Amino acid sequence: MISRKHLWRVMIFFGSATLAFASPQNQDAASETPLPQDANQYVREIVKHELDAADQDHTHWRHRFHREDEKNNYDRDVIDTKDGQLARTLLVNGQPLTAELHAQDEERMKKLVEDPAERAKREKRAKADGDKAMQMFRAIPDAFVFRYDNPKSDNPKDDGEENGLVRLAFSPNPHYDPPNIELKVFRSLSGKMWIDRAAGRLARIDGQLFEDVTFGWGILGRLNKGGTFAVVQKDVGGNHWDVIAIDVSMTGKAVLFKTINKKQKERLTDFRRVPDDLSISQAYQMLEQGADAVSAASQSGVAKPSGKQ
Repeated sequence: MISRKHLWRVMIFFGSATLAFASPQNQDAASETPLPQDANQYVREIVKHELDAADQDHTHWRHRFHREDEKNNYDRDVIDTKDGQLARTLLVNGQPLTAELHAQDEERMKKLVEDPAERAKREKRAKADGDKAMQMFRAIPDAFVFRYDNPKSDNPKDDGEENGLVRLAFSPNPHYDPPNIELKVFRSLSGKMWIDRAAGRLARIDGQLFEDVTFGWGILGRLNKGGTFAVVQKDVGGNHWDVIAIDVSMTGKAVLFKTINKKQKERLTDFRRVPDDLSISQAYQMLEQGADAVSAASQSGVAKPSGKQ
């Protein structure tokens, strides 16, 4: 879901009421079942499905990660382990690493592998971010008013389904009272959501700020009207859903009038299953061997992602 493990990573950044709902033999039946008339109830069921799936999926994966922002442009080979992720930097600004950058990257990786305190510090940060993301994700059905969206149809009963995806539009719920500053942004956000009906999984969410968002009467900060984000996730193999694309474009002011100009693009590709009990030291050895050192692809029979982006 929208957690970086993503919004399903960003909020994830990203199960139905039962495991059987997502099993292959029940997907056709799920597609044929009428959708709830109340779109918010449907979204509530999907959010529960996402949270259940996150709790139940303990598989580990290797993937290629590409990120661009206002400061960096890099590619990494990333491996999930029982001790957290480990990643080797492959390219910076599209070019192989210099000897100096390679040495710095090796030092960064070795510190994570050899220093439990460093890993614990990283895990503490990740948990804090993840808890906030979970809170935001759980709030979605209450914070917004959803409706089935099909602009090509004049039939109000048309649920907007196309190519197996149910499309919904959302806008702020005027009765929602955000409990903290992070959730305040929901009052100024609208957009669209796509749900894979057969799998019961969130496939994509696009959002846009339709007005400025101020924090502390503008003293603490402001996000400008027009900011956007988009998150895409899909089944990358073995019924494991993960974020494959994140795009963020936000501007504003932070505390002491520091300018915010956040443009971020992330792409995750080439997912391959690795052993579920893989240690971080074993992942380091795999990264040392190169991009083809994946020993557990046969566990799930997966290769590259398939389906629409």
